[in-house]
Amino acid sequence: MELTKPIKIGNLNLKNRVVMAPVKTGYATLEGQVTEELIQYYVNRAKGGVGLIVLESAYVDLSGKEIPRQLGIYDDSMVEGLRHLITPLQEAGSKVAVYINHAGRIANPMVTKLPLIAPSPIACPTIGVEPQGIPHEDIKKWQNTYVKAAVRAYKAGADALEIQFGHGYLIHQFLSPHTNKREDEYGGSFENRIRFGIEILDEIKKEIGVDFPIIVRISADEFVPGGWALEDAIRLAKILEDKGVAAIDVSLGSSCESGAITLQTLGTQKGLAWEFASKIKEQVNIPVIAVGRINTPELAEEILVSGRADLVALGRPLVADPLFVEKAISGRSKEIRRCAACHQGCLDELRAGRRFGCNFNPSVGKEEEIEMQKASQPGKKVFIIGAGLAGLEAAYTAAARGHKVYIYEEKGEIGGQVLPGSVPPHKEELKSIVEYYKDVLPKVGITLNLNHKVTAEEIAKWEADEVVFATGGQPIVPPIPGLKEYGFLTAVEVLRGEKQAGDKVAVIGGGLIGMETADYLSEQGKKVMVIELLEEVARDMGVFEKILIMKRLKERGVEIYIKTRLKEVGKALLVETPEGEKELPLPDTIVLAVGLKPDPSLYEEVSKFLPQEKLHIIGDAREVRKIVHAISEGRNLGLSL
Repeated sequence: MELTKPIKIGNLNLKNRVVMAPVKTGYATLEGQVTEELIQYYVNRAKGGVGLIVLESAYVDLSGKEIPRQLGIYDDSMVEGLRHLITPLQEAGSKVAVYINHAGRIANPMVTKLPLIAPSPIACPTIGVEPQGIPHEDIKKWQNTYVKAAVRAYKAGADALEIQFGHGYLIHQFLSPHTNKREDEYGGSFENRIRFGIEILDEIKKEIGVDFPIIVRISADEFVPGGWALEDAIRLAKILEDKGVAAIDVSLGSSCESGAITLQTLGTQKGLAWEFASKIKEQVNIPVIAVGRINTPELAEEILVSGRADLVALGRPLVADPLFVEKAISGRSKEIRRCAACHQGCLDELRAGRRFGCNFNPSVGKEEEIEMQKASQPGKKVFIIGAGLAGLEAAYTAAARGHKVYIYEEKGEIGGQVLPGSVPPHKEELKSIVEYYKDVLPKVGITLNLNHKVTAEEIAKWEADEVVFATGGQPIVPPIPGLKEYGFLTAVEVLRGEKQAGDKVAVIGGGLIGMETADYLSEQGKKVMVIELLEEVARDMGVFEKILIMKRLKERGVEIYIKTRLKEVGKALLVETPEGEKELPLPDTIVLAVGLKPDPSLYEEVSKFLPQEKLHIIGDAREVRKIVHAISEGRNLGLSL
């Protein structure tokens, strides 16, 4: 495998060609100090066999911070904590690079309580606060924050340094003519715009020596009219090579104007970043790193074999499965929990102020992520009703801990709601978690019974130590006059392919499921309208996913009615709006997407004759939530048995 071949960047020998890309976790303290949680998170990835771990973005000054619990490197007091983080990763077999950055106009003023700085006073659309243009006399001051941070990384024992020159952050803001309108020697021409970053690089080399490997991350194109483009990136890459940079990490976009491309969210072109990396690689002789939704060993191998890049960087795929490399090397790639680029459990949770994690990996940063401990009393007979994600994870965890597990599923396949959830455009990779369970469940001895509807009478005859109800939820059907008489389909029926919608469709409900159903139907050429009671649609979607889906729906002419309630179905759709009642044309098909409600009926029936302590209810049967909550609840239950 090309993936496992050693490679040298500068004078640093790496055991393989897998780089862990920087992904902010929010596991540091409010002051930016290292925590045990952060150490455990990275140790798990080092144990998984990663050749080079690039730590998450460490801010070089308090004014450059993005999230409350971001890793810091702005003060000498951070050095000891960083050493405590770096050393165990090296002992586990990985080399470690510290990644330094200042967010500039992308910093979060609600977090920093400080003015934003940038080369020019141009606000980032996603922040909405105009930054202060850096006065000429302060240029050296801000450059020095990077230099001091680099020295701290060196003192902490890092094997290498990575500097952010891309993604619309401070150095990139100088590089790009879109954000740099300066008239001094740091603005205007290409040579002037790169000066800020190149001088930082030169000063760092003076301080820590020319032999210390430095990787530079660049955006090959920021996808902004009049902004930084591929030809600029190629010119810069050649200069960086001449300056003695050890490797170039090629990414795309700007977190302000093209954040979806930067974060490679669902709906963006998969593989685009690899092609740009290939174009950079053609022009330089130092190693080039490709990044962006490389979520299988097969993809990683293809990129390397085809010569697009010399190394591959995995960010979220290593969040989803820290043993990615080990499983790839040992021929167990089907056992990898594949990242689906959904952002729901990681970046969306982080933005919402909740714990960074993963939709598919419920134990991110915890000890059991690598080593599942056997139960203190193994051998229990555990019966699980329902093979949705909550039930499947509970089954896997309980079986891995030494219990005998039986799953009963009413339908003919496992996966529950994630199956229809993977049908809308760009959501197909969600189904990978089902393929994962199909592979691992037999390996831990689970007995799976499909097409089997369990009754309370049957449960009464089981010799069960524990009974788990993961029976899911049922679609909500609002009591709208005329609806049942006219007829309707549910979003789940449509997405499963169980029922076919006509050419003109009204989707009732504009949450995540409703908008994805509208996306799915409008892609087929159907005329679609969405009716939503609240003042906003797609409110439960991630910010970038919402931007992309709304763009697609607008292009296809989907009509969206907000603050609108379907009041009655008759010869037309009678709706109530803030302006009063009005009629909308009667569609061929009404699709209900107003959500699910828990279905605890079987649990409630059984609880009348079996002791409560042996009964458990999880997932949507308990409370309708997202994938991340279902799988986490399944894992937690499995650990408790």
